[in-house]
Amino acid sequence: MAPKSRGQNGAVDREPGFEPPPSTMAAVLINKLSNTNKPSRQSDHDELKALMTEISDVENNGIEFENDEAKIEHKQKLLYLLARTVLEKLSGDDPFMDTSKLVLQAADALDVFVAIIKEAPGVLSYSSNTEMDLQGRGQEPLWLWLFPRILTLLGRRHCEKLTDKIKEFFYVSFQAVSNSPKLWNLTSLFFSYLKECATSMSLSPRVVLMRIDSLLSYLKPSSATKCHIPWHSARDFTTFRRI
Repeated sequence: MAPKSRGQNGAVDREPGFEPPPSTMAAVLINKLSNTNKPSRQSDHDELKALMTEISDVENNGIEFENDEAKIEHKQKLLYLLARTVLEKLSGDDPFMDTSKLVLQAADALDVFVAIIKEAPGVLSYSSNTEMDLQGRGQEPLWLWLFPRILTLLGRRHCEKLTDKIKEFFYVSFQAVSNSPKLWNLTSLFFSYLKECATSMSLSPRVVLMRIDSLLSYLKPSSATKCHIPWHSARDFTTFRRI
């Protein structure tokens, strides 16, 4: 049975037990975003508009990928687009933004993230050997760029409904890399990242600390051990935290 159409508030209605493929969820969300979320800066608008056209063409037309590398390349662009157009906008300080609508879009975006990671967990470790033509990305692994933009919504006003979906995102991320021998090293990196965020935020709002601690308790990766992450500090998280 196919998923139902979008609900009255813009969220994707689904039959119980039915999980649509990432391409279906992404296509529905991108088509809606193309008519609503407009970046404030012209440079951002030009980049994201071009990226949205490229991704929408693939998602709507079911274009086949030549190989796994091409598939991962597309998926990381999709994650980047949704993070820039939804998550960053929701964590901003625009007094005129429609918070309720953005929260619903963020919930759908997190569903897409989860579906993509289940399908192609290698996207989390994606990094380019050259400077990418994406204004908001460097050469860091995708997970290191994406995690702060998700964590910044924890404890944020009006984003309480996203807590369970954020927990699911991290649970699936841990599970996906744990089931892929080539990605096993990411398990300890993920756990160390979250632990460092929690322990280095002594001056942060208490509710955020409580929710990160709850997230760590929820994940409980038995294989996680302390490790050193030379290209990361907890400031990566606090940079994007605007509560």
